[in-house]
Amino acid sequence: MANSKELLLWCVVLVCISGLTEATEKAPSVQVYSRHPISIGKENVLHCFVEGFHPPKINVTLLKNNVEIPEVKQSDLSFKEDWTFQLLTYVSVVPNGKDEYSCRVSHQALKEPKIMKWEQDY
Repeated sequence: MANSKELLLWCVVLVCISGLTEATEKAPSVQVYSRHPISIGKENVLHCFVEGFHPPKINVTLLKNNVEIPEVKQSDLSFKEDWTFQLLTYVSVVPNGKDEYSCRVSHQALKEPKIMKWEQDY
């Protein structure tokens, strides 16, 4: 009986190790978009969706005119079947047609922070 338990334990270890080998360092992809079509003077929600990164430590900052926006919210960090992670960061905004919004992402797989602007098509 000990042999079957030992064999099962080794199988579990091998599955875990094979999963870890797939989890190499990967840079995030970044998408910046709004919940609703843009309308000047009307409240909207700005989203920054970051996915496909590993390891999970990441810093996502939403900016208005290159200044950090306070009271930003985040989803729980989740992972995909390829062992990479994803995260949604969002905040309420009121577009005025003049302000510039962007998302700054810092991760160890990036040489420098990645900044993606929100393309506001009116």
